[in-house]
Amino acid sequence: MQTLLTVLLFVFAFVLIVLVLVQPDRSHGMTASMGLGSSNTIFGIDKDGGPLAKATQVVAFLFILCSLLLYLVR
Repeated sequence: MQTLLTVLLFVFAFVLIVLVLVQPDRSHGMTASMGLGSSNTIFGIDKDGGPLAKATQVVAFLFILCSLLLYLVR
């Protein structure tokens, strides 16, 4: 069981890294982070990130769940 959870944890970690790196940059440097840019949303980021953001959330949830299960099994 530990081996399966460990393998799943590494797979989820790799997929999560890839998903984060593939996402497009939605900020415009320091001006957007300080609120100096012209943006209509809070913090200059659109709340609906599309399917890539949803997939990142799902994989992050699975990563955390797998981490907790691995902790409880050990």
